[in-house]
Amino acid sequence: MLAPMEIPETKPATELIDGRLVQKMSPKRRHQKLEMRWALALDAWGGDSGDALSEWRHEFRAPGHSFASLVPDIAYLSNESLEALGPAASETPPRAPEIAVEILSAGESERHLTWKIGAYLAAGTRVVFVVDPPKRTVVAHARDGVERFGPGDVVRHATMVGFAYAIDAMFEGLYLG
Repeated sequence: MLAPMEIPETKPATELIDGRLVQKMSPKRRHQKLEMRWALALDAWGGDSGDALSEWRHEFRAPGHSFASLVPDIAYLSNESLEALGPAASETPPRAPEIAVEILSAGESERHLTWKIGAYLAAGTRVVFVVDPPKRTVVAHARDGVERFGPGDVVRHATMVGFAYAIDAMFEGLYLG
């Protein structure tokens, strides 16, 4: 799928959000630790049935949204989806991830985040987890509603049978003051 404009290769990545090029924030240590922990949790849940990768670009069109080129902090696609795409297309999937994790960074635009969640869900993403490190919370966005999880809770979602991720374990050992 060809993007309507050239997306520059930058570090950190640049995304196409609501028709605008927006460079992601440079991840700090805690952000990277949370990315790693989420990738491991999704890998443990999915086993050999898919890939959970950090900073994996997905380019897609979603009803009611302009073309999106997004790089979620963690994206998951099942082997079934990857096989349907083929090896070349799975490098930069021309579709939304099945599961997306966005970890909030200081100064992140709420408007951009809202647009991204809407685009993911309109394009078929089952659930978008938004992790807020300072608050030690996770909000799960799905087409059928929003669920909030905080300290002492275990993150679960109806579309992910058997997935369970304790909030306290997620943030264990991370200074979040």
